[in-house]
Amino acid sequence: MIVDYIRIGHAADDSLRLRRLKSMSTVILLVIMCMALGFFLEPDRSLLYRVLDVAVVVTILTSLSLLHHTRKVETVFYVFAPVFLTIQFIFMLLNGNREGDVLPFLVMPAAAVVVIGPKKSRPWFAACLLVMFALPFLDSALPQISLAVNQNASNPTGSLFQSPLKQPLATGESLAMTIGVFFIYFLVFSGYRQLEAAREVIEVQKARIEHEYDRSERLLENILPAPIAERLKQEPDQIIADDLLQVTILFADIVDFTPRASQMRAAELVSFLNRVFTQFDDLADRHGLEKIKTIGDAYMIAGGMPEPRPDHASAVADMALEMLAITEEISREMGEMLTVRIGIHTGPAVAGVIGTRKFFYDVWGDTVNMASRLESYGTPGRIQVAQETYDVLSDLYRFEKRGTLEIKGKGEIQAYYLIGPS
Repeated sequence: MIVDYIRIGHAADDSLRLRRLKSMSTVILLVIMCMALGFFLEPDRSLLYRVLDVAVVVTILTSLSLLHHTRKVETVFYVFAPVFLTIQFIFMLLNGNREGDVLPFLVMPAAAVVVIGPKKSRPWFAACLLVMFALPFLDSALPQISLAVNQNASNPTGSLFQSPLKQPLATGESLAMTIGVFFIYFLVFSGYRQLEAAREVIEVQKARIEHEYDRSERLLENILPAPIAERLKQEPDQIIADDLLQVTILFADIVDFTPRASQMRAAELVSFLNRVFTQFDDLADRHGLEKIKTIGDAYMIAGGMPEPRPDHASAVADMALEMLAITEEISREMGEMLTVRIGIHTGPAVAGVIGTRKFFYDVWGDTVNMASRLESYGTPGRIQVAQETYDVLSDLYRFEKRGTLEIKGKGEIQAYYLIGPS
């Protein structure tokens, strides 16, 4: 549309509807100004009429400048409409309806509905309705006045209100115009209210859709790491599988959980695990680590995946030390001993998404198996690592050498206990 190229008063955050309204308002003002200039240039135009023509032009230029600076079409309406209607009212007293001066009073209430809204448009409707109804009575009461500034070839005496060319509204015409104001306003008012109602329905539906979308996004991010979730959305039919050159895996297990669980009711058991694992989750978030899963009372996290990071081993080590501190704190609060065994291992792994309905992000490989074995062969309340993790962290952390362990499926390995930072 051509109005899309007229951008006076447009703002960056304007909706398409508001931009169109501003552009259409600008076009209408320019058309009215051109008409006023055309009347001004008529050779037989009296000085008084030309002054009124100039007043219309000045009002429009002021309105356009106001629209440009304030970017508020409602403000422009409140400035332009009363001044313009007042000038047109003077034209009608002087000229009747010879130049279609009644038209602004027919359309201004409808314009008010569009620009400032149905409720705020009612005073404008009442004012225009009153003018249309009262004009015949007002015309008959106007005095006989002649002014030199109103003299021209068609009005040699300069008669002000009884010019020979004046076409005053008769009572029947006034009644017809009054009905016209009512019907034009009623049609626009009703249509706009229906449009507003439709928009409200759309906004409610949009809000519901956005709410459900946000909820789905949160659920997806709770199931999958954010980068993996984004890849899954971008390529839903592609297999997501990554070869990870080096990651650090941590397994933690609550010691003596089975006899403890047998003495708890279901609600107590779930509440207990939720309390412990929720605090572990907070630690994982704080250290930028990825929770992989919980299996019963076992907890698994990974560092350096899905996005690689150079400090993955130290981040996991820091979290492991804090996990021991948290379990000690929970033990004091509960009044009973709560300990965990923790195993950590560093090395390559494979990660990916499996499943189509209840999909799941998991990690596999010898590094995962070794971390699980280090936890199983560990000591309650301690963090056990093998030579690979020790080599990565030995310059940053203190270790206690445990010695050689015979691990099923792995043979003999050199094991260490992580004590704390150097």
